[in-house]
Amino acid sequence: MANLNTDDTDNLVLAFDPFDGDFGSLADRVLSDKIVTGRKSHSCSHCDGPIQKGERHRSRSERVDGELMSHRWCAACCALMARIVGGRDPESAEDDYEARIGAHGDDKGPTNG
Repeated sequence: MANLNTDDTDNLVLAFDPFDGDFGSLADRVLSDKIVTGRKSHSCSHCDGPIQKGERHRSRSERVDGELMSHRWCAACCALMARIVGGRDPESAEDDYEARIGAHGDDKGPTNG
């Protein structure tokens, strides 16, 4: 399991923009972006994997197109964010991060209908 205990790692994770390249409006605002310890279970906004109660993870709230949005990223996705920003093999880390998109989702495959 990825370890998110150091201030340096926290800062690297928070320096990563998970929505880099997405278009938005001038009124869009990040309201909160921090490393937290979960008080209950959540799902990762990137890989859809579980975030367990007590797990340190990234939590971000923002206003986008007039709507309040909140996102959470699991420790494994955060560790990859830190590798990308920290320069430790950023291309490989970026590939690994992108490969995690929806990796834990409920993919039941095609349906016959």
